[in-house]
Amino acid sequence: MITSHHLRVRVAAVLVKDKKILLISHQKGGQIYWLLPGGGVDFGESLDQALKRELQEELNIKVKVNEPVLICDSIDDEGRRHILNICFFCEYLSGEYVLGQEERLYEFDFFEKEKLTDLKIYPPINKELIEFMTFNKIEHLYKGKDWIK
Repeated sequence: MITSHHLRVRVAAVLVKDKKILLISHQKGGQIYWLLPGGGVDFGESLDQALKRELQEELNIKVKVNEPVLICDSIDDEGRRHILNICFFCEYLSGEYVLGQEERLYEFDFFEKEKLTDLKIYPPINKELIEFMTFNKIEHLYKGKDWIK
């Protein structure tokens, strides 16, 4: 059991517009990868408060946070990082989509489900996002452990 490291809780938005899903890309260590918009939960902050704050910071939008649609653990093989990802179905309320000022933010876009198969998404939930866009739900709420090498 790992006791010297902390669990990071990350909330993310599953937001679909015109049959396309919103993704945001980060640039880190010369690599660009896509993920659902969102971020870490601060101590004392509720999950929905954190997600609303993150979407305001990253994309300048306000959303309604609905039910969770996917939960998965990202745990590296060496046990140095553990991220609990909780993805909520969200509805756009207001705001003009503008990329935030955080250094790691690279761009954002809306993707049709056919484009998700080969996209580098962290955590690797490509299949689950396609399932959500096809059936408006994901069969299994909890995906389990996953980590991209």
